[in-house]
Amino acid sequence: MTDRTPADASPYRPDAPYERLPMPGRQAVLLAALIFGLIMMAIQLWLLTVALELYLGENGDHIWGLALGSGIVFAGGLLAVWLLSRRPYWER
Repeated sequence: MTDRTPADASPYRPDAPYERLPMPGRQAVLLAALIFGLIMMAIQLWLLTVALELYLGENGDHIWGLALGSGIVFAGGLLAVWLLSRRPYWER
């Protein structure tokens, strides 16, 4: 038999970290977003590499289109981060 004080017997511990399980399917959504983000980052790197190669080869007719495409990919990444950071309406 153990000696317990009333403070030890309480299940409430204010110093314990608050653990909350993610909603069902949330981990799959986050993993899909991570994979999509990595693919978009690879495409953006490829676009910037092609633009730099064209610029250095003095054949820069399509540089601004490639830079615009890279900017659109970047804006899409920011939008995805914003959407994933929002809390669902049922948790508000």
